[in-house]
Amino acid sequence: MSKKNKKMAQNRAEKASPRNIAWKIPEYEKHEKNRNWYIIAAVIALALITYAIFTRNYLFALIIVIIAFIIITRDSQDPLVVIFSLESTGVRLGQSFYSYDTFKDFSVVFRPNDNIKGLYLNFKNTLRPHLSIPLKEASPVEVRNYLLRFLVEDLERNDAPLSEGLSKVLKL
Repeated sequence: MSKKNKKMAQNRAEKASPRNIAWKIPEYEKHEKNRNWYIIAAVIALALITYAIFTRNYLFALIIVIIAFIIITRDSQDPLVVIFSLESTGVRLGQSFYSYDTFKDFSVVFRPNDNIKGLYLNFKNTLRPHLSIPLKEASPVEVRNYLLRFLVEDLERNDAPLSEGLSKVLKL
């Protein structure tokens, strides 16, 4: 990090409010699945396994079995509740800490009619996925104003990422 960037980061930290913003979130979003969902998923899994065995692609069959096992195991447990906090030096998600230097930008999407209320933090490293945090009881305006002291806001994002939409539709 250059001297100029270090000085800017230090100035931002000095301007920052000493008060952290924190709220509780589930480790992952659990979607309720009915019996039909499991029947359709089992039919698709069996069809894929049959195809894999027919084409002698046993590794693919094993991957399908492992995915099915993970889905069943995950659905049988409730997600842990973790604390997410915005701090003057970075963000904390449970036991993990991310410095503001690791993020490229952020966006706060708040569309109550569509049941979308989330904070999205994009990493500088393009190989890392974004960090998606449900705002729950946190104020979107307060979160945005706090983060503006440390990060650039992505004003072009006005919707949840496609991966979240697919996750909701497929109930994964």
